[in-house]
Amino acid sequence: MSFLKQFLVFREYRALQKIIASLLVIAELLGALLFEWPQTPRGQKIDLAAWNLVWSDEFDGTTLDPAKWRSCGDGPRRGGYWDIGNAIVENGNLILRTDYQSGGRFGPGWYSGAVETQYRYEKTYGYFECRCICPGSDGLWGAFWMFSRGVGLIDGSGADGAEIDIFESPLFGDALKKDAVTHTIHFDGYGADHQSAFLGYYKADHPYIQYNTYGLEWNENECIFYINGVETERIDGKYVSQVDEYMLLSVEVGGNDCVPEKPDVLRNADMIIDYVRVYDRKP
Repeated sequence: MSFLKQFLVFREYRALQKIIASLLVIAELLGALLFEWPQTPRGQKIDLAAWNLVWSDEFDGTTLDPAKWRSCGDGPRRGGYWDIGNAIVENGNLILRTDYQSGGRFGPGWYSGAVETQYRYEKTYGYFECRCICPGSDGLWGAFWMFSRGVGLIDGSGADGAEIDIFESPLFGDALKKDAVTHTIHFDGYGADHQSAFLGYYKADHPYIQYNTYGLEWNENECIFYINGVETERIDGKYVSQVDEYMLLSVEVGGNDCVPEKPDVLRNADMIIDYVRVYDRKP
């Protein structure tokens, strides 16, 4: 085959590849719209060269750094208990362990680790990122999120404080959505005036067995969410907090009153966090 013919065949092949890729994107978008199928992140890539690192924890020690983290509040939490004893630092990771304890601090039940930076590190705006492996059990979900003491103030806006769920991983038991995570923003309390925006299901790369990064770029105008440095979704207007927020890393057991929703499928699992980093955009 002559070089010209080879070139024409190659060009036709590449054109066919582009058509197929475009059709797959359209099919995925329609599936997300009609059936809530998870989407592949396809937005802009964040350029960390444009940002300065201003805070981090690489979890290189042997214990949790009390100058950076504290317990989220030990005690009953949904279908289990939070216990700072289940937040373990080893081998360069923070491990939030979920296990069944017949002789636990608060009685027999499922215990999970959860930590926060409240009163240690709170900030308005920036880029916030963690790298982690999600806890692999149906009935559990891991999360990296932000919170403000103004979340409960009722004024029709999240400007005075919002719960920003940078990612949650509640879908281990869902065959279609297993490798997807979610983004959500909540404000105006959790009662009758509660408002929220659910931003969809987005695919990560085997999040229960591999590290992925989950990030939030937050400025005075927008919240922009990222998975592995690629934008998934953004939101503006009343959903954007304008006050200091603190970070949380947690695992929760689905259910109520310390009774698991899915006791037959729950199993011991770890959320493994490699790092948490915070950046400011360079001038």
